[in-house]
Amino acid sequence: MAERINVGDRVDKVMVVAKKVARDYSGGRFLLLQFSDSEGLYKGVYWGVPPVIEETVMTNDIVRVKGDVQEYQGALQIKVNSLEKLSSEEFDPTLFIPSSSRDMSVIYEEILTAIGKVENSYIKDLLEAVFGDDSFRERFLKAPAAKGWHHSYVGGLAEHLFDMLKIALAVAEVYPEVDRDLLVAGVLLHDLGKLAELSVTNHIDYTDRGRLLGHISIGVEFLDEYLRGMEEFPVELELRLKHMILSHHGRLEHGSPVLPMTIEALLLGYIDNLDAQVRGSLMAMGRGGGEGNWTDYVKLLDRFLYRGGKDTGDEGEGDESG
Repeated sequence: MAERINVGDRVDKVMVVAKKVARDYSGGRFLLLQFSDSEGLYKGVYWGVPPVIEETVMTNDIVRVKGDVQEYQGALQIKVNSLEKLSSEEFDPTLFIPSSSRDMSVIYEEILTAIGKVENSYIKDLLEAVFGDDSFRERFLKAPAAKGWHHSYVGGLAEHLFDMLKIALAVAEVYPEVDRDLLVAGVLLHDLGKLAELSVTNHIDYTDRGRLLGHISIGVEFLDEYLRGMEEFPVELELRLKHMILSHHGRLEHGSPVLPMTIEALLLGYIDNLDAQVRGSLMAMGRGGGEGNWTDYVKLLDRFLYRGGKDTGDEGEGDESG
């Protein structure tokens, strides 16, 4: 869990500049900034920025940030007092990227075990072709599932799909009418477009291809690449798999070009949203900020989240009335 910082804390950290926007105000120039390190992302503002800093500090630069943590529009923000540009050669880029604390090799082996239990031979061959590729494995285990909300760290995509897989297998036990193998395939394939949508350097960002096409359309292209080598793959099964990828955001306004129209696609959307929102909420609760037992305002959820208070067990003690 990330180290929590709170309003009033003094910051002295080495981080990477993930975003930089310069603006004018009555007192001169200021920078709107976003910093990244292994603990996550931090917003920053630098009022009255010296011209030499504005001109020399750029996105992707490694800097030493000194400042004070304050609250702005319900979220934490670092009021920068000074920025010092450092030599990138002195630092390992992975120091600035949050990473999963879970054992990626165990997750991958359990995914392979689940694939081995798939009964549909076409689906099994497809999944083995994808997950049996060593170059795919290397990219997959380093990939984040998002830039900022849920699973936004190295290994996040593997975590996301693995936890969804466990949920899907449990759901298939509750609803035996569901095509278990198709649901497993949809879970494991639906987000693989993120391998090309997101880049990981000294921070997580979108690629040009990712911004222009999005991971949903890239995911269909990814599936097509493997299906071209499987000449007898059933057309009906191909349609169902592609439909699951295209509809997994569940709603048109959430980015899916079509609504889920099969029971497996419907379940995939629910499972995906469940894992994304729960993990994103847990990440928000693990960050610093907020007042007392509450987090900062979480814009994506349109609410504050309650971390919970300490139960002393003495509520009502000593009351002998009644």
